[in-house]
Amino acid sequence: MTLNDVYRKGEEMLLNAHIPDADVDAAYLMEHFFGCDRARLIIHGDENADDAFTEKFFSAIEERKTGKPLQYIAGIWNFMGYDFYVGKGVLIPRDDTEILAEEVCSYLYGKKDVKAIDLCSGSGAIAVTLGKICPDCTVEALEYSKDALEYLKKNIALNDAKNVTAVYGDVTVCCGEYDDGIFDLIVSNPPYIESDEIDTLQQELQFEPRMALDGGQDGLYFYRIITEKWHSKLKCGGMLAFEVGERQSVPVSEILEKHGFEKIYTKKDLHGYNRIVCGIKK
Repeated sequence: MTLNDVYRKGEEMLLNAHIPDADVDAAYLMEHFFGCDRARLIIHGDENADDAFTEKFFSAIEERKTGKPLQYIAGIWNFMGYDFYVGKGVLIPRDDTEILAEEVCSYLYGKKDVKAIDLCSGSGAIAVTLGKICPDCTVEALEYSKDALEYLKKNIALNDAKNVTAVYGDVTVCCGEYDDGIFDLIVSNPPYIESDEIDTLQQELQFEPRMALDGGQDGLYFYRIITEKWHSKLKCGGMLAFEVGERQSVPVSEILEKHGFEKIYTKKDLHGYNRIVCGIKK
């Protein structure tokens, strides 16, 4: 088979399995296994495909047909220009979260001797990005899932983020282990999907860990807990920054206001939804 033959058959298999964006997924897997992006496929598509890579490619196509996320199949995903290991047991870094990462990096960029903590860190996408872009910042990455914690540790090592430390802990109880007023920034992309909605989510999301998705009955459980229990750990003038669901910016803003935050603001994602909520401690 030629490279073009492999790509077309892979795309056809995904289309027949009703996988959305079948062409994009097939193209990504071609680049992942053959090192062949779209431009190279156009120029060199008539070349014979390596048999071993072809076998791996079609094995991955079969996995994708089941709805398994492309990121889990590849085992690695890019976020903000950095690579992160991902797989079963850890939430996949998403483009929407880059809005939050950009905002907190901008907030701390250029500041000296500052300290941040990323709560519900997961793969460490936010913490590692913050540590790389703001090298004078010390970052703690707190994660409760032991599966996710292993990915977090590997991703810190993968990106040589020496100023980022993985910490095992339950965000709902371990705040007492920290002194008041020690952080310049607290950032979190917590679970925020309403419990009753999780089983109705698209097939891909069913592969991801429920504990990384379930935000309680109204989706706001972790926003309340984090704001109530962690706000004292911020310095005066420090920032608390959240990623939120599509309809959550108003109630999350109200939670911050209730706990004495000021200069509360939101920012939209590429789809026009308010995706982050930030506030400054008085």
